[in-house]
Amino acid sequence: MTPLKQLHPWALIGLLALGTLQCGGDTVAPPTPSAIAGAAGDAQTGLVGQTLAQPLVVLVSDASGGPVAGVSVQWDVQGGGSVSAASVTTGSDGKAAVQRVLGSVPGQVTTTASVSGLQGSPVTFVSTAADASTPMLLLRTQPSSTAQSGVEFAVQPVVQLQNPDGSDRAESGLAVTASLASGSGTLGGTLTRASGPDGSTAFTDLKLTGPAGAYTLRFTAAGTVPVVSATITIGGTSGSAVLLTGNPPVAALSGEVFAPEVQPVVEVRDANGDPAAGVAVTVSATPASGTLEGGTVATTDGAGVARFGDLGIRGPGSYTLTFAAGSGSVTSAPIAVSALPSEATTGKWGPLVPWDIVPLHMHLLPNKKVLAWGKYEDGTSMTSMMATAPRLWTPSQGAPTSATVVRADTMLFCSGHAFMPDGRLMVSGGHKQDDVGIDVTNIFDPQSESWQPGLPKMAHGRWYPTVTTLPDGRMLTMAGRDSAGRVVTTPEVWANGAWAELRGAGTLEIPYYPRNFVAPNGLVFMAGERIQARWFDPDATSAGGQGKWTTSPGLAHRWPFNRDYGTAVMYEPGKIMYAGGGGNRTWGQSPDAKDNQPTATAEKIDLTAASPVWSSAGSMAIPRRHLNSTILPDGTVLITGGTRGGGFVDINPGNAAREAELWDPATDQWTTLAANSVMRVYHSVSLLLPDGTVLHGASGNAFAGAVPVPDQQNHEIFSPPYLFKGARPTITSAPASVGYGQTFAVATPNAAQITGVRWIHLGSVTHAFDAGQRANTLGFTRTATGVSVTAPANANLAPPGPYMIFVLNRNGVPSAGKVVMVQ
Repeated sequence: MTPLKQLHPWALIGLLALGTLQCGGDTVAPPTPSAIAGAAGDAQTGLVGQTLAQPLVVLVSDASGGPVAGVSVQWDVQGGGSVSAASVTTGSDGKAAVQRVLGSVPGQVTTTASVSGLQGSPVTFVSTAADASTPMLLLRTQPSSTAQSGVEFAVQPVVQLQNPDGSDRAESGLAVTASLASGSGTLGGTLTRASGPDGSTAFTDLKLTGPAGAYTLRFTAAGTVPVVSATITIGGTSGSAVLLTGNPPVAALSGEVFAPEVQPVVEVRDANGDPAAGVAVTVSATPASGTLEGGTVATTDGAGVARFGDLGIRGPGSYTLTFAAGSGSVTSAPIAVSALPSEATTGKWGPLVPWDIVPLHMHLLPNKKVLAWGKYEDGTSMTSMMATAPRLWTPSQGAPTSATVVRADTMLFCSGHAFMPDGRLMVSGGHKQDDVGIDVTNIFDPQSESWQPGLPKMAHGRWYPTVTTLPDGRMLTMAGRDSAGRVVTTPEVWANGAWAELRGAGTLEIPYYPRNFVAPNGLVFMAGERIQARWFDPDATSAGGQGKWTTSPGLAHRWPFNRDYGTAVMYEPGKIMYAGGGGNRTWGQSPDAKDNQPTATAEKIDLTAASPVWSSAGSMAIPRRHLNSTILPDGTVLITGGTRGGGFVDINPGNAAREAELWDPATDQWTTLAANSVMRVYHSVSLLLPDGTVLHGASGNAFAGAVPVPDQQNHEIFSPPYLFKGARPTITSAPASVGYGQTFAVATPNAAQITGVRWIHLGSVTHAFDAGQRANTLGFTRTATGVSVTAPANANLAPPGPYMIFVLNRNGVPSAGKVVMVQ
């Protein structure tokens, strides 16, 4: 607060006259409620007679948008059911909430929240009551939120038929009819259309004709639960003056979503020169050879200002934009649109970056530093085999050759590792000699940047184990060879600071570094490397104690060989893609020349299906062994490195697979990208970085010259194609931690442009497998300052630990990631 002695005398007199200063100090008049609006809970679907999953919430604010406490909000229901209270008083955050119980009849019901005299009152919430047998309609694409009277919607609705469980229902020829649910106008266009083979119905020419105001549409079909659209606002009389007060860019890339600071801003004034509120401003591009993309209609606010949010133009050339409101219009200066660079298709590799070790175990820590180690302390020397000198590297502070040494007192080569729920890195086992492991546990704390000493040892030595973070926060270590070189068949679980054996697992011999994933049912799924995939339940009781394996014929891979040193990734909860690899038919046998050849095939499995089965995911252009897979923020999967040769004896530069490849889960299509500069095969790694690039490094550091595998004490950075498609969204803030099912705010100036929100678990990678990496596509709604995001409902869908959250625009261009702890 400004001291009184610093106020100008006239300002002080004004304050005294207003009565805002008193002898006892400052007093501030309580805020006056001005408006009420929905804050959360709209458009939910629930079972008849049940309470909706999310409460219905309204926000009462003053004229400046600040929350107002102590306001009584009246709630009423229409269409059956009840609310938890008929009257609720707003809290200090200005919000009032009720629980909504649905009625006994399937269909749409409404709930209203009212405060007499406030702008926006009453607020209407639309909910859908579903039963176990009646199909439902869902608005897959909402119609335009603003429209001009008599003009076809810029965004036409798409209606999807769904089963009662929420899955899409493929039914062709279902007649879906659009009608006016509220508002005193007329709905025009083709009002009844037939669904396509996938059960979706796309309308193409709907329009509203009527006075300014709010409207909603209803979509119905025989034998289904109908659906009502969000509010559509028709603006009032257009002004006589249209001014361009925020200019579009003078230059852009084809298809680029313009950055927020160059999104057009238009001001509309009426014949008296006063701001014209509620006026729809439309934009068009000249010449018509280009395609104007994004929202082409914006409505003026109370100050007569219309702000566009996600415009862009596809097609090289010189264009002007025309903004029209009624009879008035204004035209922008020319915009020079250039073709996308070739890197927007192929991506681009950066130069070699040196290390003083071969960084064949690599981890992105929650503090965004990279922890890495190799087999030998100084990179290639065999003189020090009983200790490891990991490097802690800050990417923004020069080459890794100057990275900090954070020495461990055991040799961590060929250990297993994964992040614990609190962000610490657990390392299980390590190297005594080839095929012989140690029983040591190491934990690295990113906060203190040090190893924690004196941890309990495991019951078994482990060389090539996999560590998995379980949904309840326990750590599972599995497989590897013990201190006598024997295959370890007994998994162990870390809980309460100690290890416990799971002797019920029996005598199953598990391959090195099993590709393990936590599935949505809470069990661990071993996707490979064996032909036969399996379920593991660490809590089931079997003959020997805790832990039990189960499987079924449908879990056998399509490719009839073990995917030895293939790569696997869970790109969405329960959805796994497995690519490449090469091995013999029975794990442990000596491979023959035919069996050991790598494959280009890929396959996928959906563990959320009633009876999961592997299916084709297409084929890469190059057969690969010792390859790496990396989930990208846009949902695609990047494949890097590997060899066309079989086993270890056929690794040579001529067989190196240097071209990166990209897999699209939506289509199973593979795209060949740019090639890196050096051979990266056995012991190569790939790691997603917070800026959306991928670090690809290491290779070698294993055979001491017995096999021609050069030691690569370096890495390269790959910039995926999405980084060459124009301006990126940005995240200005995100919470440090979130809970399951929590709705949380992510601030971004690009709110109007955001079409997707994803988070990806921080990576912990070695030997062609990233044990930490998995991803979730998150539900969200746009707000004035960003997006309101909903976390997964439980830890089976996203095991606890550190994730990077990204926001994306409609071109799949991601922001840089922010680290969020999920707990």
